[in-house]
Amino acid sequence: MKISYNKSLLISLPVSLLLAATSCKKESAEPIALTFPIEEPAYEVPTSYNFTGVDFSTSTNRILMLGEITTHIRSAHTTTQTSQPTLNAQKLKDMYANAASQFTTTTALNSLNYNLKAKMSNLYNLQTDMDTYFDEAANTSTFSALNPTANTASVGVAGKIVVGTRAYLVNANGYEYKEVVEKGIMGAVFYSEGTTLLTNIASFDNTTIANGTTAQERAWDEAFGYFGVPTTFPTYTVGLKNWGSYCNSVSNALDAPSVNSSTSLNVTIMNAFLKGRAAISNKDAAGRDAAKAIVLNSWEKVGAGRFITYMKLAKTNITDAAQFSHLISEGIGFVKAFKYNPSKTLTASEIATLEGYFGTSVYSMDPANIDLAIDLLAAKFGLDKNKL
Repeated sequence: MKISYNKSLLISLPVSLLLAATSCKKESAEPIALTFPIEEPAYEVPTSYNFTGVDFSTSTNRILMLGEITTHIRSAHTTTQTSQPTLNAQKLKDMYANAASQFTTTTALNSLNYNLKAKMSNLYNLQTDMDTYFDEAANTSTFSALNPTANTASVGVAGKIVVGTRAYLVNANGYEYKEVVEKGIMGAVFYSEGTTLLTNIASFDNTTIANGTTAQERAWDEAFGYFGVPTTFPTYTVGLKNWGSYCNSVSNALDAPSVNSSTSLNVTIMNAFLKGRAAISNKDAAGRDAAKAIVLNSWEKVGAGRFITYMKLAKTNITDAAQFSHLISEGIGFVKAFKYNPSKTLTASEIATLEGYFGTSVYSMDPANIDLAIDLLAAKFGLDKNKL
């Protein structure tokens, strides 16, 4: 991909001077415009995120940390009470704060000097409340051999909802603990950090080079890392995480059968990430800001599109208590995440309206509000809800 710019040099000369060599007749000094193209230096935009000195390992490592946390919580989602494991609240808290070497799948995470907790935005008091969620989830998962139905969820009672092959651990209001934790961290760490870094990208130094990159390049790289896609996305989609996985699923719905078409959301956001990083390295502030705007809008659109797909599924699963709880928990997680984007398209009032549609309990949510929520986001982002 090659970006180049053309400007025209405008030169105005009196007509009398232009004609002097061929005529002695006096003419009025009307200006005439002559344009000469001047080619500014061009720079290459690579087709994959392989820039000199690029490093977004802090972002991807935090994504791995969340993966181990959610894996542990999901271990409680068994369909039989007799095989119900008891979650370890302290293990969850330690992984959240990266303490006591609790990571077992990727043990290298234990030696890192950073964690999820310190990066957690406290906009919803999530930084401190997350430990409470871990305690509640662990207590709720406790199985009693003397009373096999002791942890069965019901209105006002935290526990497990089991329907067929599906089982979810939920709080007293029917919201799934795994989703509360996962979407909470996806919003308050990954989305919050990524969109904030991009919004404030111009404030980072782009002159001093340390370890091969400037502070501005490193900030852009870190934001890219939080999106959770490989460097060759969307050509290569193995190992997509969190936001990247949702982007791919929404792009597929909007642009099927090709998620790699030039107009797909996958291609749009990846090209913007690539163009923005190249622009920074080439001191092109205008190009950087144009790419930034595309990334921020596209990232927000990922949340909106995925929200609509979950709400449409919820409408068709109202009678399935387990599935309905799971889908509504996914949906409210995206609604809360919208607040963390300092460059959000949605207004605070619109987000509050969306939250109001959910009420305080999954069990008492008015199904009619699902359509209202879908219509609000579809209209705001120009999405075709019938394709999602």
